[in-house]
Amino acid sequence: MSYNRKMTREESEAAIQAFLDNGGEIIRLREATKKDQEKAARRAYHEDKAISGSHRSQEIIEREKKLEASFIFSRVEREREG
Repeated sequence: MSYNRKMTREESEAAIQAFLDNGGEIIRLREATKKDQEKAARRAYHEDKAISGSHRSQEIIEREKKLEASFIFSRVEREREG
């Protein structure tokens, strides 16, 4: 799927159902902001490059994992509605 086009309602519902079928949990469903989309695209780019052997991308992914591990609350807990 291209990152530059919007998902149709059917595609979106199918993706959500596949996520739930694989053990996922929906905590809060909201429209992704432009910042969210850019961050996800950067992460996907670096994950792809890291698999291909890029040491720089491997270091970036590792830094993100260490940063996430240092937080008191996980990303999922931070995004839960209070």
